[in-house]
Amino acid sequence: MVAICTCDLTPGNCDINCCCDPDCSSSDPTSVFSFCKPGSTKAERWSCLYNWLIFRNNTPFTTTLLGAAPAELFCVSSGDASLNYFVAPQKVGAENFTSISDPYRGASFSPASASVPAFSSFYRAGDPILTNSTSGALGVLRQPAPSGDQTLCSDYNPARFLQSRVTSCVRVLRNLTASCEAELYLSPSFYYQDITVLRVPADATDRSAVRVPITSSVTAAPVLRGDVCNNLVTQVVYTVLYNGTQGITSVSVDFTLSNVSAANTRVSQMFSTLYKPVAAASPDSVQSRSGNPGYLVGLPVLSDISPLSLLRSLVGDSCSYSTVRFGVNALSGCAIRGREQEACGDLQARAYRLLLGGAAPGSLAMFGNITAGQAGDRTPIIYQNCSLQGDCASSCLIPTSLHMQILWASAGLLSNPQPQVVGARFVFGCQFVQCQAPTTLQAQVSFTDMTRRGPAPRSSPPVTGRAPLDFFFPFRSGTAVTTADPMLLLCILIFPLLR
Repeated sequence: MVAICTCDLTPGNCDINCCCDPDCSSSDPTSVFSFCKPGSTKAERWSCLYNWLIFRNNTPFTTTLLGAAPAELFCVSSGDASLNYFVAPQKVGAENFTSISDPYRGASFSPASASVPAFSSFYRAGDPILTNSTSGALGVLRQPAPSGDQTLCSDYNPARFLQSRVTSCVRVLRNLTASCEAELYLSPSFYYQDITVLRVPADATDRSAVRVPITSSVTAAPVLRGDVCNNLVTQVVYTVLYNGTQGITSVSVDFTLSNVSAANTRVSQMFSTLYKPVAAASPDSVQSRSGNPGYLVGLPVLSDISPLSLLRSLVGDSCSYSTVRFGVNALSGCAIRGREQEACGDLQARAYRLLLGGAAPGSLAMFGNITAGQAGDRTPIIYQNCSLQGDCASSCLIPTSLHMQILWASAGLLSNPQPQVVGARFVFGCQFVQCQAPTTLQAQVSFTDMTRRGPAPRSSPPVTGRAPLDFFFPFRSGTAVTTADPMLLLCILIFPLLR
């Protein structure tokens, strides 16, 4: 038992894992507790060496081998009693207080030396994009991301340089009627007003350096009208133009605004950050590849106009779009309603535009490195449209579904196949509807692998061993031959004649 039990904190009771507590009735606390707290057992000093180094043991004391063979250790415990006693501090009085405290003299509340952070002269891939507010505070450009099991929006996720990505998360509102105009993250101005971007990180220490403003053509703000919150932000897209190591040249932001019923308590938002190099032509001409040359799974399918779009529904049954991604089957939809004084033909044309995401593409790029407007291998799209029938006075025949059937196959080496689009068919499903009644539009995309596998590679034929052809082997010495000895044949022929 140690001299002073430092973990005995409850007199009259046994402290858990305090192996020196006299209130614990067990004679061997180590057999009861999972471990002993530091200081509750005697410290021991051991000197050990491998057992095989000891040729003879003539000590009069009992010895024990520790560990399992062959790594058994021979250990000697030295009786150092000072290990289990406290060091007695020297006495302090008026006569020696100054001499004792002088070696430790120093300012107790001196501020720590503030280290000036070092900023790089240019952005590197993965670096957070630095921003300045109107007050001069240094921050980073935020790209909210999902957090937790409920994918709630976390506004502390930074946008990282050259890492184009898309995040989607959910805002939970207790009362949209009260939050519509009050919550900042529902308004477009929250994402660009009073924020400037640092051209390069080193500008953080240069107050006179030019800052890059975030521009947007959207000035609308959320407005509550009745039980509907209008102009609520559901999608934010940052576009960052950069010029190599010279830094960021411009930042723009686009929004998708929706009208959401006040009964909703969950609002989905999507955030995108796109990075484009400054080109000699218009920045709009800079386009990303979807593979080189073959498509990569998850990247956009390219058409002669733009990447294919898939209709999807936002909160409140409003319509929006997502990108058709290669190899990813998807199904979504939204609702459409005829407008006042809208003719059947106009409603049908609007349904076509919604299902196709705009103008109808004529062809798809066979490979992922062919951008819009660029000549190259393309496959035409086969359309199956609806006929124009009916009118809004009775019923109107409109397309209510679109099935984009895309056929693809792998080409090239078996060790490095390159997926390519070999065919596409857009099939519209049509039905008669009442123009003023809400109608659900449904869009679907499916990918079918048409790859024809070639013969599997085969290994070289094995060497087949055969037995010796010599009849008298092994009764004769020498190597077996494939032809019989002439003298042996002559003896065989003459022997029957001599009998």
